[in-house]
Amino acid sequence: MFPWGRALVEIKSIELVHFRNYEQVKVPFHRGINIFVGSNGQGKTNLLEAIALLSGNGSHRDAKDTDMLSWQKDFYRIKAEGLTFNHPFQIDLLYSGEKRKKVQLNGRTLKRIYDLSEAVNTVIFSPEDLALVKGSPSERRRFLDREIGQTSPAYCDVLQRYQKAITQRNALLRRIRQKEATMAELDLWDEQVAPLAVELLQRRLDSIAKIAPYARQIYNSLSEGKEELDLTYRSSFPLQYDRNYWLDDYKKALRDRRSEEIIRQVTLVGPHRDDLQLYINKREAKLYASQGQQRSIALSLKLAEIAFIYYFRKEYPIVLLDDVMSELDPQRREQLLKDLHRRQVQVFITTTHLRAFPATMMKEMALFRVQEGRLWPTSE
Repeated sequence: MFPWGRALVEIKSIELVHFRNYEQVKVPFHRGINIFVGSNGQGKTNLLEAIALLSGNGSHRDAKDTDMLSWQKDFYRIKAEGLTFNHPFQIDLLYSGEKRKKVQLNGRTLKRIYDLSEAVNTVIFSPEDLALVKGSPSERRRFLDREIGQTSPAYCDVLQRYQKAITQRNALLRRIRQKEATMAELDLWDEQVAPLAVELLQRRLDSIAKIAPYARQIYNSLSEGKEELDLTYRSSFPLQYDRNYWLDDYKKALRDRRSEEIIRQVTLVGPHRDDLQLYINKREAKLYASQGQQRSIALSLKLAEIAFIYYFRKEYPIVLLDDVMSELDPQRREQLLKDLHRRQVQVFITTTHLRAFPATMMKEMALFRVQEGRLWPTSE
């Protein structure tokens, strides 16, 4: 299912202070599969969220830092120790109400939080990921951006600059509508936005070209060869075959939609309006996929993301599975766990019960009980 290789990254321990419902906890982890078991609302997903933050990608639940503070606390801290490429690392992530979190990697303060991907990459799969198929284009754009960003901090930098430029351009459109600014100012902003838009577009298409074969192969295996999955990128403006013309294409699209943009006061073309389209047997999955097919597509995309990160990093990411084991049939559950274990991928799984796990593999997993923001090893 995945390219051959050996994972060399692991989190040895994590310490949480005033994070969500964890007042203070420090726990060592197993280098293989770790299972967090407990009732709903006890803090299992909060643990995965904290681990995901270590890769610099933000909360997978789109939570703000203020949302992740413990009740009536004014800071939270996440500290972790681990290995990457057999070299030890230490991460210290502190939020204390300031605009930006303070992040240190091996004692060195990072200017950009997404530079944490130098040490840790994570892939998280949760029930919400079904929105990858049926949800809005923003869900699929976010999937692409998180995936590419973990292999390229430079992509995150371009994306942030583009998003900021679009926000400012939208503000200018509103001012033009109110006759407080001129078209000449809009021309200047178009010149700034266009190169960023084209660079994002090129990086996304290059990434899809790499992830698509993995996703097709995985989905074909999940459907036992009965169905084919295809991925295509839908740009919000027409593209010529030759990439050398894309900058001109984008500028033309901005000019063509300018009147409409001023009326609506938003930028209508660019990577922030694009979509990743998914097809099963040439039929658009968003319209025709069954619930079972949706699960298989979402799982295929997430497993392909693991392979994609390995392609660039030559190191598997840490895999976070949030209450999804019950979504898979027994054969696929066992196949997934065995494959991750064989590749020596470190895995963190949340569950409300252990019925979904093969008894033959339980002795090779570390089990933790989670209850009301407390965490302890168990052998149940």
